[in-house]
Amino acid sequence: MSEVKTEPVAATFAESEAAFFDENMRTRVPGALLVISQDERPTGDGSEYWYYSCPCGCGAAGAVRVKAGEKPAQSPSWHWNGSKETPTLMPSVHHIGHWHGWLTDGVWRSC
Repeated sequence: MSEVKTEPVAATFAESEAAFFDENMRTRVPGALLVISQDERPTGDGSEYWYYSCPCGCGAAGAVRVKAGEKPAQSPSWHWNGSKETPTLMPSVHHIGHWHGWLTDGVWRSC
């Protein structure tokens, strides 16, 4: 399967698991982010896990480990700028074999 390219997609933080899906609860919202609670998946280092919905709209989801202001030592992990309004992650996010791109200033962009 080759990686898909997409137009830029706005990233939105879902306030709940229900908001991570469309109004019919059938499909994940493209580019949506959902913070996983520390109770569900504790990290012990101040980092947190986020679910993300693939920006291409296929409905696939992945998880990234992020920390505001620095990249967590445990890999794979991402440096987060600390903003939930205009999040930026470094390095790029690679949904292997499907989509690869950057989350910069609140917008998902294909490589």
